Amino acid sequence: MNIQTMDEGTGSEYARIFRLLSAAKEEAQKLKLNNLMHLTNMALLQVVIDWDGIDPERELDVNLEKLIGTKTKLAMKDARENLVVLERH
Repeated sequence: MNIQTMDEGTGSEYARIFRLLSAAKEEAQKLKLNNLMHLTNMALLQVVIDWDGIDPERELDVNLEKLIGTKTKLAMKDARENLVVLERH
C-alpha cells in the first residue's frame, strides 16, 4: 500500500510539475541552451522517479524511457482536461 506523507505530492501535482519542466525544456531547445536542456531532462527524470516512488538503484528492470513516455501522456491528458480555450472576436 502506498501511503502519502506530508512531503509527497499528488499525481496531479507531479503532472503539473512535469508539464512546467517540459515547457521549460522546449523553450531551452528553441534558444539552443544545451545545458538547460540537459538540466530539464534530468529534472523530468527525477519527477518521474519520485512520481512512481522508484529507487532506480534497486529496480534495475525499470524501463525509465518507457515510464517517461507513460507519464508524458498522463501529464498532457491532465493538461487538456484543464485547458480553457478563449476565442477572439
